[in-house]
Amino acid sequence: MPPTTLDRGPGRAPDAEARAWIARKQGRFGPWIGGPVTPDGPRRTLIALATGTDLAELAEATPPQIADARAAAGSAQADWAALSGPARAVRLRVWAEAIEVRAACLTQLLALETGRPVRHGRTWLAEGRAALRQAADQALLGLANRPGLVPLGIVAPGLSLGRIGPALAAGNAAMLAPGPGGGTLAALCLAEAAAEAGLPAGLLTVLTGPAEPLLGLARPPVPELGGPCLHLVLEDADLDAAADAIAEALGNPPPGTTGQRLLVQDSVAERVHARLAGRMARLIVGDPLDPATDLGPLPGAGLRDRLTAALANSTSTPIQPLPRLPDTGLHFAPALIPGLAPASPEMETGLPGPVLLSITFRSPAEAILLANAGPPAPSASLWSETLAVALDLATALEAGTVCVNGTDLGPAPDPLELWQRPAGLAPARPIAPAPADRGPDPTAALTAARRVQPGWAGRGATGRAAVLARAAARMPEEAAAPLAACAARAATACATWSEGPGRATLRRHRPLGLIAALCPAETPALAAASILGPVLAAGNAAVLLPHPGDETRLRLLVTELEAAGLPAGLVQILSGAPAAVALRLAARVDLDALWCCEGDDLPDTLPVRAASGGPALWLAQAAPGAWSDPGDASEAFLRAATRAQTIRTSWGA
Repeated sequence: MPPTTLDRGPGRAPDAEARAWIARKQGRFGPWIGGPVTPDGPRRTLIALATGTDLAELAEATPPQIADARAAAGSAQADWAALSGPARAVRLRVWAEAIEVRAACLTQLLALETGRPVRHGRTWLAEGRAALRQAADQALLGLANRPGLVPLGIVAPGLSLGRIGPALAAGNAAMLAPGPGGGTLAALCLAEAAAEAGLPAGLLTVLTGPAEPLLGLARPPVPELGGPCLHLVLEDADLDAAADAIAEALGNPPPGTTGQRLLVQDSVAERVHARLAGRMARLIVGDPLDPATDLGPLPGAGLRDRLTAALANSTSTPIQPLPRLPDTGLHFAPALIPGLAPASPEMETGLPGPVLLSITFRSPAEAILLANAGPPAPSASLWSETLAVALDLATALEAGTVCVNGTDLGPAPDPLELWQRPAGLAPARPIAPAPADRGPDPTAALTAARRVQPGWAGRGATGRAAVLARAAARMPEEAAAPLAACAARAATACATWSEGPGRATLRRHRPLGLIAALCPAETPALAAASILGPVLAAGNAAVLLPHPGDETRLRLLVTELEAAGLPAGLVQILSGAPAAVALRLAARVDLDALWCCEGDDLPDTLPVRAASGGPALWLAQAAPGAWSDPGDASEAFLRAATRAQTIRTSWGA
């Protein structure tokens, strides 16, 4: 009898390359510090998530090995930074070619260890190689050797070639610690390819185990976005295309996101939910090594139990089509929870994994209010057939990457200058004990500045530049020069537009919002103007803490700015002991960035305080005389005062 259904037969991509690579290491791995290190730390077994079988044995890096890794990275970084940009570019190109040779092994390792479907792993790796070659090309063109800028040093870019490539091209050494289930084996394979490509020993280090040893490394002074991926569907969207792409994204979440949320216009909500349910039922859940798999296994039993409990206790009625699930592995059927309110427990806590949380909106303006109610999202897709409406919403969304009518949501590669710093501003390491005094409460100052900031940002770059130029004309030369320079940069700032086959990409910069700065004691008027100029030019509000004894000068500076047209209250001035005030500010979730320009004298607990949900922290120590020529520093402050946003749109039949 002929078959009556079109069920899929079994399929599996070979994992021979990955298994052979693991076998060559006898299945035992330790950190990579200029080469493989004998695994002698605490050991754990890596599991192949799809089958539950043992994959490899991993030994965590010991404290002596971590110290050796830092020393090796420091030595390699000095030699690497001494090379010219073209010399670095040649070696990075060779590394990209070595990665391409190992592409099958790398995608299989990712599938086995993390559960990422091999189809998505191939895309991730291809985009990473392209980013690495782009960084090499920029170094070849001399963008890595700009006068006045030097590498950050030893950095922790994460397991992303779109960040590792620019960091290395800029002259840094990189240390990775992917952590359990984060792709440790793939990171070790990348490091091995780097060594074969001729990168200096120690330039790329992989630490096995937790990521805590990376906390003290240099980082770009920009906030790292985290949270759910957003999907906004308007009533004029192509609902079938939107449902297909959003359902597909459940198995391939954008990097840096935790969970996914759907905001759908109420007039089409039922139709969108029905289409999503039908598409989710057709997703192939199974072996990540199968090229047809859409959704691989979860990273742990704890997450599966959490998702199961969340669906059972949901305030709404979940929709969970049940595609055929494998008999082995930590697989979970994708689910949709419709009809939620913004204050629902699910929306408050968020749910990682293949669960889509859905709320409705009545108008595009309400959609923006709902989407921007929390911290900026790493990525968002926006669906509308009216291009004017789509672009209007895309530019209003607080998200790192926005894709119009698509789900190409990966972040753009970092610019090289993000991984460099002015020569006169060295990274600082706080070493002082925590003060007994808790310091004054900054709530009133933060609230007042935050209230005025949207109106200032709404004036546009030219309007803000005019205010700064008028203020510079009223001030002494010492403070006027940096303000006038920032006014000129703000007036000529522009977004970048690039086009490719069937799509265009807009790269723009948005204000962070509210920035606090601890001003240095040296040349207080010049230093304060060098810091305040970029903050205001970018459209931010500021809260300043002058060095003891300099408050009067700083208030005079603010008075002149307000006389030139700066909104009253946009710049607030605090008083108190710097150490106590810094600890207070580092714990504030309503502050976007904290810049400390004399970081060595601050409490050693400051980075940990800021890392637990506080503002982006920039600790710097200015060299003597650095503020006398603040051009390079002001440019760095201007970069740190903005948040880059990538908007992608497509066209064609």
